[in-house]
Parts: sequence; structure tokens; C-alpha cells
Amino acid sequence: MIKLLNAGFTRLRKNKLFCILTAFSIGLALLVVYSRYSDMRKYGDTIVAEDIMLSYATITGVVIAIFTSLFLGVEYSDGVIRNKIIVGHKRIHIYLSNLAVTTVTSLFSYVLFIAVVSSIGIPLFGAVTIPISKLLMFFGCIFVTVAAYSAIFTFIAMAIQNKAVTAIVSIMLAFGFMMAALTCLNKIQASEYTPSVSMTDGEIVTDKMKNPKYPSELEKEIYQTFLDINPAGQMFQLAGRAAPNLKVLPVYSFGLFVIFTVAGIVLFYKKDLK
Repeated sequence: MIKLLNAGFTRLRKNKLFCILTAFSIGLALLVVYSRYSDMRKYGDTIVAEDIMLSYATITGVVIAIFTSLFLGVEYSDGVIRNKIIVGHKRIHIYLSNLAVTTVTSLFSYVLFIAVVSSIGIPLFGAVTIPISKLLMFFGCIFVTVAAYSAIFTFIAMAIQNKAVTAIVSIMLAFGFMMAALTCLNKIQASEYTPSVSMTDGEIVTDKMKNPKYPSELEKEIYQTFLDINPAGQMFQLAGRAAPNLKVLPVYSFGLFVIFTVAGIVLFYKKDLK
């Protein structure tokens, strides 16, 4: 297992995809800080540093999907996995070492983004406005969700031997998570009343009418549960600092991590490598 981890991280350091991921994290952080600073100078917007630090959460699922599918896809296409088995490595160790490399890399990407934003954003926009303990809680939840994302996309990458198919499925699933999360958010945040404008005796009358699509309390709870379970739903809530069930989110993420890791190990153990 240790040899596999050493080989995985050694390959990672020399990998062009990892260099691109690192450059992307730094570049995105600089771009977001510059954009927010420009808005502050032009329009007098109030910018808080923690909002920028948390913003990366909204797209991190897509980033992890791309990196994991391409990085692990090479394992099959180049015959690396078959060679590892031939020299005597256990399948469970191969799977867990790949999961560890992708998880650590995904966490590194986010931590790097935070570091760049903090070093530039705090001097420009001032210190964080929420208690440090609260901010650390948000980061902790995000990191657990990052691990869940890594487990999901490692499962896909180790289950599908074709690199192109792995990338397509992973990216589509990442966007699917996001679309489902946005749908749930729209349902939960729907207005109970909608404005109605009519003409009476030549005068414009504005009134409110009941929104026929306004969800009931039970429906809201169901949508909220789906939102809490969905990794992208967790990330949207954390990025917006509006997570009513904050303490439950890491429990769901850990559950997803365990489920997909166990399922992936079982599937990979039975897989016939061609």
C-alpha cells in the first residue's frame, strides 16, 4: 500500500494535468479577487473575504470530475492497473491508493485557492466578518464533501475502462448534481405570492395572488433533504452561508464516501480486466 501511494504521488508531481489543476486554482483565485476588487472600486460594493473563499465550492465538483476521470483513466489505457496486479499488489490496495491520491489532490486544489484568496483578498477587503470557528466549520463541511466527490468519481473511473467514456459520464454527472441542486433551491426559495397587475377604471392596480406552484411544508422538507444529500446542493448552501442543517451535511457526505468506496472496492475486486 505504501509503495502504491509513493508511486501515485510521484506520478502526480510529474503529471501535466496536476500542473494545469494547480495553475487553474491560482488563476481562478486571482481572477475572482480582481473581479470583486473592480466591482468595489467602480460600484462601491461591499466585499467580504470569506464569500470569495467559499465561492470555489460551487464548481469544485466539475473540477474533481475532470481531474479524476483523466488522471485515473490513464491507469487503464496504459495498462498500469494490470501491471500492478501482475507484480502482486492487492486490488483493494490499488483502489484505495488511487482514491487517496485523487482526494488529497482535490483538497490541495481547494486549500491552494483559499491560500491565494487569503493572502491577497484580506489585505484588500479586510478581515473575515464571521467568527473563525464558524468559517472553519464551513471549510470542514466543504472538505468532507470534496472527499465524497472524490469517492464518487473514483468509483466511476475504476468501474469504466474507457477513458473518454469515464470523462463524459463523470462530467455529465457533476453537472447533473448541480442542476438537481438548483432545482431544489428554486423550489425551496419560491415566493408564496406573485405580483398581479390589472387595469380597473383606467387605473393600474397592483395586487398579490397566491403562487399555485408554492410548495407545502412537507414538500419543502423533501426538497431540503434532497439538497442536503446532493454534494452540489451542499456546496451551494455552504458557498452562500445558508445551510439550515449545517451539522448534518458532513454526515451525508461521509455516508456517500463510505457507500461509493465500498461499492467501488467490491466492483473492482470482481472486475475482469481486459
